Amino acid sequence: MGWFGKRKEDSVRTGSRSHCIAVLDAVTELDMAVQAMAGGNAASAMKCVERLMLCEHEADRIEDRLCAEISGGELSVQEREDLIHFVRKMDHIANWSKEAALHIQLIKETGSGVPEEIWRQIEKMSSELIPAVKHLINAVETLGSDNAETVRNVDAVNDQERIVDGLYFESIKKVHLSSMDPKAVMLVRELILSLEMAADTCKACADTMTILISSRRM
Repeated sequence: MGWFGKRKEDSVRTGSRSHCIAVLDAVTELDMAVQAMAGGNAASAMKCVERLMLCEHEADRIEDRLCAEISGGELSVQEREDLIHFVRKMDHIANWSKEAALHIQLIKETGSGVPEEIWRQIEKMSSELIPAVKHLINAVETLGSDNAETVRNVDAVNDQERIVDGLYFESIKKVHLSSMDPKAVMLVRELILSLEMAADTCKACADTMTILISSRRM
């Protein structure tokens, strides 16, 4: 990652990528959990949720260490603040994935009946989060060395957010037009909202990346 060229230690570069991968793993496990629920395999979904929790915990652990290392680095004060802001926002993607997973768990444990059609609609949203996070990882890796490529990935993240945003309204509409009981409606709404917030946070990360690019051009 060219962005960390001023750092003597390789630990920041390695830690940043490790953090991004942990977040991606959490989002991937979330998508797999939704797929399993859509296929009627709740047991498999719960295993995905368990793995997601571990990924989120690992992301938190790396975030703490990484932010401490960035704070003591050779970057300018503004660069450190912007980069730490990015890392923390990135971590929030894993947090929202965990929130979504908890609602999947509650749906299973309360025996709430959710039609396959609704799960398939939710799956459309969860699957679109994966490329958004991958584009963020690519943006981090090219920052400072190929800013044109970074910008392309930032734009791609924004495109993904718009896709998820459209799916959010479509999903909410289907939930309220369904015959689910009130408890199921409430839990599914919270699940869908968590996915929407994860996508919004991806966009917030992309916005911070734009600030990082702009600050280096000044």
